[in-house]
Amino acid sequence: MLLAVVAAACGGSEPTTSVAPTTTAIPESTTIAATATTTTSVAFEYPYDFSVHESAPVIEPEDWDQSYTAVPWVMREGGEWQLFYAGASGRAASLGLATSSDGIAFERHPDNPLFMPPGGLGWFSIAEVGNEWVMWYVSGFTPPDRKVFRATAPTLEGPWTDQGEAFTAPDREWDQFIVPTGVTEIDGVFFMAYAGYDQIDRIPAIGILTSTDGETWEPQGEKPIHTATAGTWDEKGIVPTNIIETDKGLELFFLGFDQAPRVGFQRNSIPFGRLLSRDGGATWIVDNDGLPIADSEERGWPGVSVVYDAGEYRLYLGDDLGGAGISLITGTIP
Repeated sequence: MLLAVVAAACGGSEPTTSVAPTTTAIPESTTIAATATTTTSVAFEYPYDFSVHESAPVIEPEDWDQSYTAVPWVMREGGEWQLFYAGASGRAASLGLATSSDGIAFERHPDNPLFMPPGGLGWFSIAEVGNEWVMWYVSGFTPPDRKVFRATAPTLEGPWTDQGEAFTAPDREWDQFIVPTGVTEIDGVFFMAYAGYDQIDRIPAIGILTSTDGETWEPQGEKPIHTATAGTWDEKGIVPTNIIETDKGLELFFLGFDQAPRVGFQRNSIPFGRLLSRDGGATWIVDNDGLPIADSEERGWPGVSVVYDAGEYRLYLGDDLGGAGISLITGTIP
């Protein structure tokens, strides 16, 4: 179950992230149907070079967001890096914005906070739809919800107007509750990655919703594209980031948990896995035989936003459970 960002810590041993390097080439014919659980894998060239950037955190709490700055959403628009985040001085979070010319040195917008939904801001993402900007979000850091809400603005700086409920969870056996983690537009189609939870075990799996207009969303397939594996580093659930488009195809990083994932999840670090699609998201393969490919080197589950820029991966995430600002991990994959 998800708790508030300021939730109490939980203990336990650290997840295993050390794996033996492999150099097996990726066979073009090895794919996993998006309508079935991912059960086989492909060994990529591993290990990869990921590390916390020396300038981290790139945003630190202050003033209105002194309690926490978490759940970053990062994009490049108009020649600038736009870093949105959920920030608060109490429990209910509002929308903050910071901009940068290089994606490292950020300056806060003078009018922050830009928007506060009626129930507070939880996980969210932003994309341009037609002639307006649209934000899809869940209300606060409550347990996974059935509802996703929507807000719109003429510019990224606002003003943001709440539009109420956008849609509800698909409500199948495995995704009765959802946490949407990113919207990406590719060739006129919007892809929303999400963590889907069942009613009883609450072990999240990865699903994808698609839309051609940003309003009507449909599940991509009947089953998750990837699920947790019993007895492994991610046996208690996997939570995706946003889909990115690279020279390798579509890529989707995910966090793996060996204890029930929640916002106040206290570890010294949380490992990442990776999925790849070569056919526009119809089928996916899992990297490194399903083992971790990188490590967050940061505590907790504060939300992650991934950007691919000039061959470099940038993973923006809440530093130290989001209480110490927005951190940055950079890396490359051959």
